[in-house]
Amino acid sequence: MELKTQLQFELTEFAEDGESERIPATGNYEYWLLLMEYFLAKSDAFEIYCFDDETKTIEELTSGLPGLFDIKGKQGMTIFSGLLTLDIAEFLMTRHVSRKKKLKWFSIFLSRGERHIFSSEHWGTEFFVPDITTEDLLFIKHVAPDDVIFNQYE
Repeated sequence: MELKTQLQFELTEFAEDGESERIPATGNYEYWLLLMEYFLAKSDAFEIYCFDDETKTIEELTSGLPGLFDIKGKQGMTIFSGLLTLDIAEFLMTRHVSRKKKLKWFSIFLSRGERHIFSSEHWGTEFFVPDITTEDLLFIKHVAPDDVIFNQYE
């Protein structure tokens, strides 16, 4: 059985009050947009996790993309899942930041069929790529902020 190389990476520097808000020290999510664009192109399904008390974010998803996903609750989280459509991809890429300049979604998981492709977690500050290719790794290292810690393992 061939071992798959996996990559976990995370930001280390956050804006002031970053521990509670988890906002990148760079003050923007340009790296996140580049990562999402890259992995959305490889995916056909998604899951978005929001805390139940993030009512504005939940309302925006349900009213902005009605009927395009399933919704379930689990352990204080509202989970949106379904097939990745152009409307959903566009929504993720254009409406990703809140008024507080924080990524709106706690976690996003992208997959192709039954295979997990990519995850963005803790409001876009921690990431996981199973079965990473050399091409994926080079791209990620090119777009990631300088303060990212990379953990590669098999």
